[in-house]
Amino acid sequence: MIFGNIYAKETECAYAAPIREAIRYCRETDVSGMGESKFLLKGEDFIVLICDRVTEAKEKKLPEVHRRYAELQYMAEGSELMGYYPDRGDNELLQDCLEEKDTIYYKENPNSGETMLLMEQGTYAVFFPEDVHRPFCQVTEPERVKKIVIKIAIETL
Repeated sequence: MIFGNIYAKETECAYAAPIREAIRYCRETDVSGMGESKFLLKGEDFIVLICDRVTEAKEKKLPEVHRRYAELQYMAEGSELMGYYPDRGDNELLQDCLEEKDTIYYKENPNSGETMLLMEQGTYAVFFPEDVHRPFCQVTEPERVKKIVIKIAIETL
C-alpha cells in the first residue's frame, strides 16, 4: 500500500510508470462538474472511475480486495476514513464478485489490525491485491465526497 499527497514533492520515480501516470491524471483532472462515471483510458488496463458518494458508518462498509487490479484512490473533495490491513489469508469470505467486478468482500475480521487512514482533499492511497481496504467510511458524520479511483492492471506494473 502507498499513501501520499498529490501536492507533496515526492520521489515518484520510485513508483512504477502506471502509478506515476495515475497520479499525474489526478493532478490534471478537475472533477468538480463530473458525476459518477467510468472511462477506459487504455482499454481494460487503465480504468478511471469518478465517484460522487456519501460516506457512512464504518459498520455499513465492507472490507474488500481486488485481484486483477491495483487501485489508486484519490480524494478530490471532502474527507473519509479508509480502512486498511494486509490480507494474511485469515479473512472469511462474504461475497465473491471477482468475475463481475474484480472484488472480493470479506466479513468483519476482529484480528485484522485494521488501520483507519484519514483521506482528505489531495491525499491518495494505492492498494495492491494483498491490501484489504474499506472505502467511504465517515469521519464523524456522513459527508459527500468526490474521488477519482483508477484501476491499474497488475500485469502492467
